[in-house]
Amino acid sequence: MKHILLFTIVFFTISIAKGQEDESPLMQFLSRRGYVFPGSTHKSILSDSLKQWPDTLFYNTPYKSTLLGSMTIPISFSNIEISKGNYLVSPTVSLGIGYTWFWGDFIFNENDKITVDPTAFFGLIANAGLENNFSFNKLAGFFTGGFIGVGSFTLFGGYDIIGKSPSLGLGGRIDFFTISQKFLHVLGKVHEIRKHKKIALPITSE
Repeated sequence: MKHILLFTIVFFTISIAKGQEDESPLMQFLSRRGYVFPGSTHKSILSDSLKQWPDTLFYNTPYKSTLLGSMTIPISFSNIEISKGNYLVSPTVSLGIGYTWFWGDFIFNENDKITVDPTAFFGLIANAGLENNFSFNKLAGFFTGGFIGVGSFTLFGGYDIIGKSPSLGLGGRIDFFTISQKFLHVLGKVHEIRKHKKIALPITSE
């Protein structure tokens, strides 16, 4: 009996793993975000006004949603601290963690990759200063706040808890979705930017 139970568990585990391997990265991406593939036995119970995704998605077609999002690593190379009306520029390198929301469009490619074309960003962050005057000998500050950005340019603004003063910073970000598409969050209703071409292939679960 124990051998039968063990065999059943092993077989079930292998079947699940095999099923996951059979799913393409794009199928996994869409399934985890609630997309119902054409011809699927699982039908959406939502009305058309509440559906996030169109009934059919197509390859090589630009789409847009209300917002896109991703975890991000902010990197600041300089700080401007504001204290008693004075501005102090400090060459402090800071790293942290945050979340970015951004506008842009995205395209599903036939090679299972998603091409994202972002425009403007904004988000919330917490940064720790790793370096003061490039000496790496102490924590230079702990900064919480937000940011805005266009392209790779990012302006940080918030409050330095250690320095007890408002602070501004310039730098960049490493957005997680640029490392792996599974970190890309699609927020709000999705629609085609322009009608798909007649030769565009629909995205199916097969």
